[in-house]
Amino acid sequence: MDLSLALKIAYFQALSPEIGISVYDAFAIPENVKYPYVIISSIDVSEDLNSGCKSWRADVTLDIVTGFNSPTGMNRAWEIAGLIEDIINPDSRANLDLESNGYQVGQTRLTSSIPNQLRTDNYWIYRNIRSYNHIIWNK
Repeated sequence: MDLSLALKIAYFQALSPEIGISVYDAFAIPENVKYPYVIISSIDVSEDLNSGCKSWRADVTLDIVTGFNSPTGMNRAWEIAGLIEDIINPDSRANLDLESNGYQVGQTRLTSSIPNQLRTDNYWIYRNIRSYNHIIWNK
């Protein structure tokens, strides 16, 4: 199985329904979706140069989107980010399960967490864009 697809499947399985909100693939958000939700917005895989076994570095970017009828602030986006962190990069260092798809994660780290706010006609939108880096090899 392609590593990008294996990562996407593993993220969906790990986060839904564990975080209690919907998780969508980029550009696959239903038209009438309710806030909050998470988007798996990109998966970027590159092969590591390694004289031993074949390995990859994979960056996965998640977009946590919350929306309110009044300016309530970033709290809900940060709370959801904490739930995701506890699953994807927990203190126990337990790695994302890719083994059923032929891969093993050797290391995970949060590489960025960027807050973003915007205002539409009806909503105050608070987002947290998080990127995780994984080192992965064949099982």
